[in-house]
Amino acid sequence: MKRLFRSKESVLGCLLVLVSLLVPFLVCEAAYRVKNVLRPQVLGEAIVPDALLGWRIRPGYRFSGEKKDASGRPHPVEIAVDGNGFREYGPERGRLRVFCLGDSFTFAKDVSQNETYYHVAGELAPADVFACGVDGYGGMQEYLVLDQWIDRVKPDVVVWQFCLNDFIGNDVRLTRMSAKNQCQAPQPFLTPQGKVRYASPGEGSLGRIARYLPSAFLRAMAHRIDNRKGLPTLENTVETRIEKGDAAALALFRESVETTDRIMAKVRARCGRLPIVAFNVDTKAPYHGAFREIFARHGIKLLDTVPALVQEAAAKGETVFAGDGAHWNAAGHRICGEVLAGVLKEVAGAR
Repeated sequence: MKRLFRSKESVLGCLLVLVSLLVPFLVCEAAYRVKNVLRPQVLGEAIVPDALLGWRIRPGYRFSGEKKDASGRPHPVEIAVDGNGFREYGPERGRLRVFCLGDSFTFAKDVSQNETYYHVAGELAPADVFACGVDGYGGMQEYLVLDQWIDRVKPDVVVWQFCLNDFIGNDVRLTRMSAKNQCQAPQPFLTPQGKVRYASPGEGSLGRIARYLPSAFLRAMAHRIDNRKGLPTLENTVETRIEKGDAAALALFRESVETTDRIMAKVRARCGRLPIVAFNVDTKAPYHGAFREIFARHGIKLLDTVPALVQEAAAKGETVFAGDGAHWNAAGHRICGEVLAGVLKEVAGAR
């Protein structure tokens, strides 16, 4: 009888311990689920999550207001995105069809509709322009947009805008080590085997396991543990380490160059014999040299004059940058648009 009583006591004790652990867990789980409903993942005012691309421009996004350029001068900005996330889609007037892809420079949040580089080029060439750019996009995301839309757009030429952060964004390890170019959301990366895998740069070993758990609380705790050493700072961001010649960072950079090369091979295969025109927004080493070699290998025309002319105008005292000092204002976009228009005229003449 005594033994039975002790056995019941042990079971009761275990149940009490279990309940004392379970109740706080359920409270935390409920709190995190409520938080996720009330404060869903926000990637930016104009950005929404996307299962295929990681994130995309909010369909139908509009902005009407005032922004400042690098000199502090205010100017009005009107932005209109269509239901497919394109900043410009036609109108189709039977002219040269140009499909422009890129990142934040192509989304162009600092200029109005008629001031973007592709609108300027379309007016001067003339051409029908289809433009989709998204903040933070890397080459794999841009390739997936191309793959989704090329058969519907049916372009005569593809224009690809690049930035040094394409190399960072094409490798999850480099992205994790960057304080400048990191979006902590699941996004597509191309593996050495040619497969697409999705990973979040803020996700470590525990996060990769917790991703498959139904618990919002456990996933959040895994993320905190994975990042307990802190995120990279502007002082130790991987871009600075690459530019200073840090051996470990350069080794990862070289792997990303190979990945970028494989992505552009996919781009060339998807475009077939269509002409592809590309430009980098700056000429910083070692990124620009790597771009030049990749483009040459895949028969892509590089417009070296775009960043050179923007930098030349800035050196002369012209205000060509937006308020953040990095992206272009209307003057910077016009310089690029005029260069691009000249190439588009050549393409049109060769048809």
